[in-house]
Amino acid sequence: MSYVEDLVVAIETAGVKVATSVPDNWLAPVIKKLTDSKSVTHAPAAREEDALGISCGAALSGVRTLCLMQSAGALNTGGTLATLGIAYGVPLVMIITDRGLLGDATIAHFEKARAFRPFLEALGIPFYDLAPDFLNKDQIEQAFLMAESGQKPIALLITKETLGES
Repeated sequence: MSYVEDLVVAIETAGVKVATSVPDNWLAPVIKKLTDSKSVTHAPAAREEDALGISCGAALSGVRTLCLMQSAGALNTGGTLATLGIAYGVPLVMIITDRGLLGDATIAHFEKARAFRPFLEALGIPFYDLAPDFLNKDQIEQAFLMAESGQKPIALLITKETLGES
C-alpha cells in the first residue's frame, strides 16, 4: 500500500469520526480518500483556523477528530490553538505536512520551515514525525491516546521520509 492508503486505514482504524482539512498537494490524495470514507465525515475548510475550529468543536462533543493542514497554514493558527485547543484542553490530533525541508525545494516554504517546529514548541504542542512505517508502529492510535490522556492537541508531521522519498 502507499502512504495514502496506509494513512486512511490508520485514521479509520483509530476510530476517527470527523476529519477537517485545508488542501496541500501532499495531502490531496488523502483528503480525496477521506471524502470517500464510509466511517469518517470529512469537512473541508477554506482556512486553517476554520478547520481547527471545526475539529475542536467535534472533539469537545466527544468524538475523535483529525485536522489536516500544511505547516505554513499551521503557523496561522497560533491564536486558535492557544485560546481554544490548549486553554480548553481539546484532545485532537493534527496531521501537518512539514514543508520546506531538504528535498522540498519550493522556495515559498523555506522561511516558514525555519519557524514551524519552534512554533509548536513555543505552544507546548508535542509533535512527532510520521515514520514511513507509521501504520505498523500504530502512530495514529498512539497520538490519539496521548491527546486524550493529556487533554491537549498533538501534531504528527508528514515529511519527505514519510512519503518514501528522501
